[in-house]
Amino acid sequence: MEGRFQNQAEADSFLQNAYDRGGRYMVDGKPKYTSHAVRLEEQYGFKNIAGHYKFRDGKTPDMAEYGYRKAWLKYSIATELLKKSEDSYAVHAAEKIKPEIPKALNEVNAEIAELTKLNPELGRLNYNKHDFVESYRALIGVTSQYNVDDINTYLHTYRTGIKNVEVQNGMERLKKTHGIRFGWQPAVSTLKEIDRQIMVREKIKAQQAQR
Repeated sequence: MEGRFQNQAEADSFLQNAYDRGGRYMVDGKPKYTSHAVRLEEQYGFKNIAGHYKFRDGKTPDMAEYGYRKAWLKYSIATELLKKSEDSYAVHAAEKIKPEIPKALNEVNAEIAELTKLNPELGRLNYNKHDFVESYRALIGVTSQYNVDDINTYLHTYRTGIKNVEVQNGMERLKKTHGIRFGWQPAVSTLKEIDRQIMVREKIKAQQAQR
């Protein structure tokens, strides 16, 4: 993002409207939304890979995500800009809304708490409640319908910068042997569950072939 902006107004506008991806996020009143885990379930017939969470007021995951992006994405971006950006316009834009970040952080954590009441498994989320970026990304992980282990795996990688070698090897193996492509970084437990379901299918096919 360094040197991206030509003036302060441009940087301010980017930050305030980042949720809408330059006016390309909503199409005919519906968000451009993809849940990679749900797509994989539907494409390969797997079960219990995605999270399939409930959201407040009966919202669908895509509309819940749009609301969260609109309310809080700018604070997540601002937090990261303040840490590492060298673009003076971007940093100044972030500094303008920096005083609002503590309140926004409380709101994000409160939303996760409400979602946990609807989805008790979210009580296993492992994120730093004092870090805005981690809190926001945990929330978006829920709207993306990743299971809790997958969300925690992603957050660990974000926090440490270290990718799990076992996961990387497992993804590559499944790609080569079954053509399965992941649009996200799954947990080891998710890979094992996919392997289990594939093994069950192959056993059933073998038994049917012997009849």
